[in-house]
Formats: sequence, C-alpha cells, structure tokens
Amino acid sequence: MDQFYRVIMRYLDRMGPQEWLMVLAAMIVVGLYCMRGFGSRSQY
Repeated sequence: MDQFYRVIMRYLDRMGPQEWLMVLAAMIVVGLYCMRGFGSRSQY
C-alpha cells in the first residue's frame, strides 16, 4: 500500500498546470453528476 501511495504521489508531483486543470474539470463534472439526483426527490 505504501508503494502504491508513493507511485500516486510521484505522478501527482509531475503534473503540470494543464493536467491539474483537467483533473479539476473532471472532478467538477463528476460532482455535478452525482449531486444532480439529490434535488429531485419528487420523482421517487
């Protein structure tokens, strides 16, 4: 598990600003998709 953590941290450390922007955009899209269903309780 510690080796996996080191590999992930090394990859994150090498990422440039453009990659961070893509990760942020992907996380926002996934978050919006997941949160979309919480406001529509009337459909149940």
